[in-house]
Amino acid sequence: MKKKTMQTIFVVLFILGVAVGYLLPGDVKTLAKKPLQANIFDVPKRLGQLDIDVNYFKYSVLAETETGSIELLRVDDKIPMHMHPKENHFVYIYKGRAKGTVGDVTAEVGPGQLVAIPAGVPHSLERVGDSPVEIILFSTPPFVEKDIVWLENK
Repeated sequence: MKKKTMQTIFVVLFILGVAVGYLLPGDVKTLAKKPLQANIFDVPKRLGQLDIDVNYFKYSVLAETETGSIELLRVDDKIPMHMHPKENHFVYIYKGRAKGTVGDVTAEVGPGQLVAIPAGVPHSLERVGDSPVEIILFSTPPFVEKDIVWLENK
């Protein structure tokens, strides 16, 4: 996929995430106000510099506002069934293939596909093949690692 196309998709998805964030209840908006800063992210380079390690994946926060955030994730194996009680996620598959389950729906996903995960819906992701799965995650409200509710172990 061309760099300009990827940048356009990135901007459109971020705007969508921020718009959805404004539709959330007022208590979510009590988060610290962080104004959005104009920026262009080098996704391949940043995927090589993931700086936060969680049990099942590594990630970095690219941008965060009071209504949403963007993270880059790398899944080397599997993210077991879990949910986020308050966060809606839009998962863009950048590289790799995975079998994903969202609620009662299970499908294989790959580069260029977008998965919508409503708040409170159980979901999991498992790598298919030898390559890690690289993801751009758009969250509304912002992703908070400690709010993950694990429903099963690896």
